[in-house]
Amino acid sequence: MPGLTTDPALAEVELQCKWRLDAGDYVCAAEISAEDQLCVIGTGDGSVIGVDEATGHERFRVRAHQGSVLGISISPQGTRFVTCGQDSSARLWNSRGDMLRELPGGGAGWVEQVAWAPLGERIATAAGRAVRLWNSEGEPLLETETLSSTVTALAFRADGSAFAVACYGGVHVWPFVPNAKARHLAWKGSLISLAWSPDGKVIACGSQDGSVHFWRLASGKDSEMSGYPVKPKALAWDRESRLLATGGGPTVTVWDFRGKGPEGTRPIELEGHQGVCTRLAFDAKKGILASGAQDTSVLLWDPRRSSRPIRYAFMPAALTCLTWHPENRRLMGGDASGAVAYWEPS
Repeated sequence: MPGLTTDPALAEVELQCKWRLDAGDYVCAAEISAEDQLCVIGTGDGSVIGVDEATGHERFRVRAHQGSVLGISISPQGTRFVTCGQDSSARLWNSRGDMLRELPGGGAGWVEQVAWAPLGERIATAAGRAVRLWNSEGEPLLETETLSSTVTALAFRADGSAFAVACYGGVHVWPFVPNAKARHLAWKGSLISLAWSPDGKVIACGSQDGSVHFWRLASGKDSEMSGYPVKPKALAWDRESRLLATGGGPTVTVWDFRGKGPEGTRPIELEGHQGVCTRLAFDAKKGILASGAQDTSVLLWDPRRSSRPIRYAFMPAALTCLTWHPENRRLMGGDASGAVAYWEPS
């Protein structure tokens, strides 16, 4: 079993694969719609593929972007999704793969980030140094002021009351409150990822300098965890906002935010991958963590109970995508060869 430390017990806990498919190119992004039983997959050649969640059969395949697909976000209602990529517009689609509207990037060459608000009423797209907001029909609402550098990540607060973006120089937060001003969480460095805790209290970002920086929003106090061997782009919160899982090397480092933590505490270290961890995702129900790595391995963990993996699988190539079904414990992974697998962990 390449990519794992030797352990005979792992042979008894391989993830059970429900279906597999060949997407035809590098898998760049993927999400699962619970309502429409639809998996949406974006690839390096600009294709978007709709796959039946139950059977793995293709429902549609369309050329969505001139270059690579860079992001996918499905509406909370599950009937629409939005994509962005290496061209000048994001695009809004229905669950049959019909394009409904283009969302222009505003002059930037690529639209690199996209996110659907948790309640479904807004869509955010980032192109270059600005973010645009749209309603659920794809009609424009507003555009932020031009930031000092390119937006590298964006996320909505879990209740939909604000959104945040990361870039060089810190995080900018815009609340959806009349007359409210944008908030700047300043930091002298280049931020490459952003994860907002489900309780809305903490924003964490991976940094180009090999650290994870975070802010407690109530006080504005910031802190960081440093010493990662490579830049920690993969971040994931558990549903209780207690645990923050971080990549940045073969070891998955999990920080506990209970009480006065994580400052002054030792993290949980999950060792099993031999290549750099590229993807992290907690499931929505039981706090099981999935991790994927460059060594092609996928591991499941229960970090509250053990630092040993509880399930494993392998893909043909390095993991590029890992996402849970939003309501049950099914998991989808994609890799650099175009392979996609859909597992049932329990």
